[in-house]
Amino acid sequence: MVYKLASDLDLGPRLPIGMVGGGRGSFFAPYHRAALRLSGRWQLVAGVFSSERSRSLEAGAALGVAADRNYETVADLARAEAARSNGIRAACVVTPNHLHFDACKILMENGIGVICDKPLVNSLEEARELQRLAAQTGVFFGMTYTYCGYPMVREARQLVAEGAIGRVKFVYVEYLQEWLADKPENLGAKAGGWRTDPQKAGPTGTLGDVGTHAFNLAEFVSGAKVNQLSANLTTIVEGRALDDNDIVQLRFDAGFSGLLWATQAAPGHRNGLRIKVIGSTGSVEWRQEAPEALRIGELGQADRTLHRGQRIMTAAGATQTTLPAGNPEGYHEALAILYSDFADAIQAPGSIPLFPAPGLEEGARGVALCDVAIRSSSTNGSWLPLDNQDSH
Repeated sequence: MVYKLASDLDLGPRLPIGMVGGGRGSFFAPYHRAALRLSGRWQLVAGVFSSERSRSLEAGAALGVAADRNYETVADLARAEAARSNGIRAACVVTPNHLHFDACKILMENGIGVICDKPLVNSLEEARELQRLAAQTGVFFGMTYTYCGYPMVREARQLVAEGAIGRVKFVYVEYLQEWLADKPENLGAKAGGWRTDPQKAGPTGTLGDVGTHAFNLAEFVSGAKVNQLSANLTTIVEGRALDDNDIVQLRFDAGFSGLLWATQAAPGHRNGLRIKVIGSTGSVEWRQEAPEALRIGELGQADRTLHRGQRIMTAAGATQTTLPAGNPEGYHEALAILYSDFADAIQAPGSIPLFPAPGLEEGARGVALCDVAIRSSSTNGSWLPLDNQDSH
């Protein structure tokens, strides 16, 4: 077996990449940088690591970024790097949500690819503007919906696609966390405090933060798209301005239905992302806190647990594994797999990947989810169509 992240002698020169955000105190940026290194496909050479110049310079120095490529603004970075013969091929945007749109727009206008942390932006209007811009410029755009990079998630998708569980009848996905069961400041969550601030997090709290991950996973594994939903967005913790407990009923374009439950106020649940896809002859179930295993239940048969790296994996799923069986893979590897996919897409535009990497469409669908869910919830859970597409 050839392990996906272990062929570093055959990858060729690394693609130059920049970063927007990610200075001291950033929560997810270090994971992105670890994944960049682990993928073996990228070299971080430029950035705007903070709106505070001293913090940006501190981060750049620590990361080995040359002083003349540590810029004061995103506009400075985009113009200068676009003019260089060895300029960056993409920039990773890891700022708080409310800063995503301007950064992505400036980069795209200068012909620089974007890899954006989720959620994409805070409004459907902004998402559609980025879609129009992408159509005009043709620049690459990737979204780091990390969980679809896990090998056993991809194995689940492949099994569903091959009909291993018959015809899909229902999808259930949940994302349960406890870190907002109390106020962030009481939990010492300084870096994530902005996630409860509507001015920074956007119009939704939990739905935009983790519900979009669950939504993306449901569409990725099932291979179908949600076309209608009915939502109930609520707040459990008194005094909180944004939702922290969400239940969303889903209808898919392939004719089956589903349910999404996301909460960040569930004591005893740390990062409980789980998906079940129920078919006519069987079901598959994956849990993020036990990512090496995929449970397969078949009608009239004893349950099976498929572990990553076993020879009975599908041929497509086996290509996504990064370590020998028994050596656990996790979040860093999954994110690195996505960064490897993004590099493939930039280096071989137009090629058809074995598994689709999340991009602008998936990001815009996450924004549409939040937009439609708010309207549905405000009208007693009325069923509303989900359509993020524009007329461009």
